[in-house]
Amino acid sequence: MVNRRLRLLYLGSAFPPGVSGETYSTASTYLTTHFEAKLVEGLSQVADVSSVSMLPPMLWKMWDKPRDNTPGLKLDLMLWDRYPALWHRWDSWRKLRRYYLDKVERDGMPDALIFRNLQHVYNYFIKWLKRQPRRPLIILLLGDSGGLGEKIPAFRRFRYKFKPLQMLEDEALLLYDACLVSGLKAKRYFEPRKVPWVWIPCGYNYHYDPPPPDPHQKGPIRFGYFGTLTDRSGIINLVHAFVASKVPGTLHVCGHGPMSEELARLSKLHPNFHFDGFLPKQYDCLPWAQKVDVLVNLRLPFWGQDNSAPSKVFDYGMAGKAILSTRTSGMDELLGQEGLYLETENFDESLRQKLVEVSAMDRAELQRRATIIRDRIVKDYSWEEQARRIAVFINTLKGRPSSS
Repeated sequence: MVNRRLRLLYLGSAFPPGVSGETYSTASTYLTTHFEAKLVEGLSQVADVSSVSMLPPMLWKMWDKPRDNTPGLKLDLMLWDRYPALWHRWDSWRKLRRYYLDKVERDGMPDALIFRNLQHVYNYFIKWLKRQPRRPLIILLLGDSGGLGEKIPAFRRFRYKFKPLQMLEDEALLLYDACLVSGLKAKRYFEPRKVPWVWIPCGYNYHYDPPPPDPHQKGPIRFGYFGTLTDRSGIINLVHAFVASKVPGTLHVCGHGPMSEELARLSKLHPNFHFDGFLPKQYDCLPWAQKVDVLVNLRLPFWGQDNSAPSKVFDYGMAGKAILSTRTSGMDELLGQEGLYLETENFDESLRQKLVEVSAMDRAELQRRATIIRDRIVKDYSWEEQARRIAVFINTLKGRPSSS
């Protein structure tokens, strides 16, 4: 038998190319599209990939705006999760079913369908698909899901039985043959059910060669953070802990989010805290990071956050800086022994103490750790390598019965 390339159908929520950057109303929306585009680009090197996306109401309102060079994902089918929700979900489910049947008739059955997160229309399409005499593998790419692990009251479960085209997340999990896990802790939902899974946390977005460290550099250790600026990001905790620690160095922050005004206010009160605001391009963050010695990742185990890995940690690593991080989402697996870790229990006190401890470290030791982390990310976490892992995983599953 001649080996052939895998045939994959990817179903996510990325924007198409050329959509005006104005529509990326949050940093998370932009990062989702960037993540999915990079993933599909990597998969296209090892498989034939077609893409479908479920687009939000905010994009519909701005659909007539001029197109630009904003990156995105080339789509075979665009679906809309608009209002009234019930009508558009039913209409999207019908269009998706028609698209799938036409594609199978024209190109043959895909080897696998990869669904990003637990979306109602996709879940009900899978229910229909599993009633067919033959079907592909059905794989969940669990990037983020705030409801998993949440205790569901009995009355809410009862109400959901009467909600058309809606499904609770713990019930939707049972629809999938396998899972690509972003955060390692999410494996707890699949291992008891004997559902195959593999860890695909993310990949680095840009190849960047940092300047060589200056062996003669002196002065106190400098800390930095770039990323989303929300109450759940822990950024305010970082600023307060840094000021309270009274370490001699400086803290530098840039990013986008609702905490921007508060951070600007705090920077005026504390001369060793510098807030640089929003950088025009994500790539700009890596050269910006050269002003610091240690980048801080404050991933906290809120609902959903422990199910997914923060993509910025890969950019932190590519910047060639030491990384101080929580262990949430498998960060200790990614950073290894070279990572600097703080605990989420007694978080503020642990953060303050760790800032003091790291400030006393030798700069050469921090640079040694940074180099090893960067080399590991370049070797093991390119999107091409992640795509290869996914292809290997799917090929190991192809011998399993797929008509259940």
